[in-house]
Amino acid sequence: MLKRIGKKLINNLGLKILALLSALVMWMVVANIDDPMIKRPYKTSVLPTNEDYITSQGKYYEWLDSDNTVSFNVSAKRNVHEKLSNADFSATADLEKIEYDEKSGMWRVPISIATSKYSGDQVEISSRQQYVEVMLEDLGTCQKAISANTRGTVADGCALGDLQIVGSNLLKISGPASIVSQIDTASATINVDGMSSDVTDSVVPVLYDKEGEVVDTSKLTLSLNTVTVSAQILNTKDVQLEFATVGEAAEGYVMTDLTYTPGTVRVKGKTPVLNPLNKITVPEEVLDITGIRENLTTTVDISSYLPSGTSLVLNSDAKVEVTVHVEPVVSRVLEVPTAGLVVSNLREGYKASYDAATIPVEVRGPQSAMEGLTVSDLTGNADAGNLGAGEHVLEVTLEVNRELCWIGLPVTVPATIERDPDAPAGSGSQAPASGGAASGSGGTAGGSQTGENASGEGAAGQGGSGAASAEDGTAAGDDGAQDADQTADDPQNGENAGQ
Repeated sequence: MLKRIGKKLINNLGLKILALLSALVMWMVVANIDDPMIKRPYKTSVLPTNEDYITSQGKYYEWLDSDNTVSFNVSAKRNVHEKLSNADFSATADLEKIEYDEKSGMWRVPISIATSKYSGDQVEISSRQQYVEVMLEDLGTCQKAISANTRGTVADGCALGDLQIVGSNLLKISGPASIVSQIDTASATINVDGMSSDVTDSVVPVLYDKEGEVVDTSKLTLSLNTVTVSAQILNTKDVQLEFATVGEAAEGYVMTDLTYTPGTVRVKGKTPVLNPLNKITVPEEVLDITGIRENLTTTVDISSYLPSGTSLVLNSDAKVEVTVHVEPVVSRVLEVPTAGLVVSNLREGYKASYDAATIPVEVRGPQSAMEGLTVSDLTGNADAGNLGAGEHVLEVTLEVNRELCWIGLPVTVPATIERDPDAPAGSGSQAPASGGAASGSGGTAGGSQTGENASGEGAAGQGGSGAASAEDGTAAGDDGAQDADQTADDPQNGENAGQ
């Protein structure tokens, strides 16, 4: 049986092998017709590798093709292509292989394309070498301190306080030297518009050149992408300024005014500090006017005299222009009617009359204050000094109802003091001079006065040897009354009488 089967298998063996090969060829032809090898284009992004190689050379690179993609052809069977997409391919440019193309005058890096989905037997990527062109220039680096700024206006009655970067404010920058060299400042701006309380926010730092224009950071590498800015919002208050002077103007000159601008400044601070603050006083030693003969104008920085915990809303208010005005002293002599002088310290029961209708009075002061000065601007009195009857020279006290004017020389007026006949009976008996007061009651029907009111020691009103009995009382009283008048006119007599 087996022999018969083996004989049949080797019978016409050549024809059978030929038939098998023909069938195989036929299958391959049919398979290629149904699923042929075809070439299709693909596209993918080029990723750089070994970038540190460029920076280690102190260089900065940039793709000249902003799209940064590469197109290529892939040969594969139709059913393979149906399973492929751009995402199945990767393209890399190894920067360590950068080279300079003499022909184009450009730097270029070879591109390597690969796929991880199929092997090289199933997928054939076009072998044509492609390059990505790059621009090389020196690498620039710098460091800038980020300053905090604000945008907008705080709420009414408030002002901006401390403004600061929370954490590190040092920004490290690297990139093309041509761009880095343009950077002048770095700033982080926080919005405080309408704010009435402290605010904190995270903001992106912005770079500026010397002209204040924004520097494009798209090609730069920054160590900080955002920073935290904190803004303090304080209350405000308008406060008066107060200046004083030390010293005196030169002899023959007088200070007439002290002016300054501004007169009021707005300060900011926390409420407990602002509430008790009503004025800012500049120490008098700041304005020394000793010996000046003309106006003195100076600028005073008041910022150092602000209370602790406060500051000016406007920095421009710190400089205050102060002017001390001086004028030479002039004098005028006015004839002042004595009728307008009130007599002070006049004894009761006495009257005084002036011996002159007018008295000369020297008034001194700056010319501007003396203009239009009249006797009506003077008021005063004559001091009788409790003097007794007789002719006296009384001291006159006058006031000038004009600021910065004063009486130049002492003023006196001659006057006569005498008993007033119209005074009520018994008035004028008291003599309030040192040493005692004279009694003006004289004697009475009951007997003589002992004179205790004449002085602390002597007896006034004792007539002669005094009254020894009731029968002589009337006569003694008359004599006592006469002595009392004399004692009242002269307190010394009262003392003598008592002795």
